[in-house]
This record gives sequence, structure tokens and C-alpha cells, in this order.
Amino acid sequence: MFIIYGGLAELLTVFVNWGFMMALLFNLVSYSDSVARKRSPIFISLVISLSYLSTSFFNIGYHVYAVYPLADVLTIFFIYWIQKRREITAALYYCIFGLAFNAILHCSMFIDIVIQGNREPWWLWSAYSIGINTSDVVMIFVLIVNRDFLGLCWLGASVKNALANKN
Repeated sequence: MFIIYGGLAELLTVFVNWGFMMALLFNLVSYSDSVARKRSPIFISLVISLSYLSTSFFNIGYHVYAVYPLADVLTIFFIYWIQKRREITAALYYCIFGLAFNAILHCSMFIDIVIQGNREPWWLWSAYSIGINTSDVVMIFVLIVNRDFLGLCWLGASVKNALANKN
């Protein structure tokens, strides 16, 4: 069973925050290119970096699982608000999907630990540890490359086209 405890969790938090800051710095540098500027995920990087940085200071025990989904939903709202007049990119889709996935995992842990009072590790805790960190790494990567490397945008467009053809 894979569960992240104590010091390792803090190191992963620092690594994720560092990753989002490096993605932001990369986008700041690449924003100077007028050709790449139109599709740059700089504002998505900025909002996510600020969100993750601000929530990294919370240390309120098990109730942090109630704060994190709220932060994820607020981050999705701000990303949508900032990007609504800009070109839609792969980074937008991946980050919104990743933040929504993280919010669902945080809510699951809140229900399990705080509401149900469970203190024994089980598969949900491992899924949470792996899911959150994988989602964060994917978001960091997509903020740097801004490409549909997993095919999520292609899959979404295929489903949308299939549903449109049925009507």
C-alpha cells in the first residue's frame, strides 16, 4: 500500500510548488515571443502558482481536506474568468480537469477522515496520494509544453462530435 507520510508529503508539496513556479517562469520568458504570446498559458500558470503557494501554508490537520477542494474550485473559477477572452489551449483543458480531479479526491478524503472518522489506511488513501501527485505533475508538464500529450482534448472533441452526429 502506497501512502505518503509526514516529511515526504512536505517535500512533495515543495516540489509541486517549485514545479508550478518553474512553469510560470518558463511562460514569462516565452511570453516575450510575440508569436507564442497568443497561445501562452501564462495566466493559467500564474493563477495556479498563486493558488498552490497560498494553500501550502495551511496546516490545520485533517480539516485541510475541506480547504483544498474550495481552493481548487476557486482556482478553476479564476482560470475560467481570466481565459474567457483568450484562445483555448490544451493547458486550459488539462488544468481544469486536473483541478476538478484533485477537488474530488480532496472531498473523498474529507468524507473518509473527518465525517466518517476513519483512521486506518486503505486503498482510497493510496489512490489519493498517487492521484494528487500524478495530476499535479501532469499539470506542471502541460503548462510547459502546452500540448495534448495524453489525447484528452482529442478524446473530448471525438465525444462531442459523436454526440452532435446523433442529434
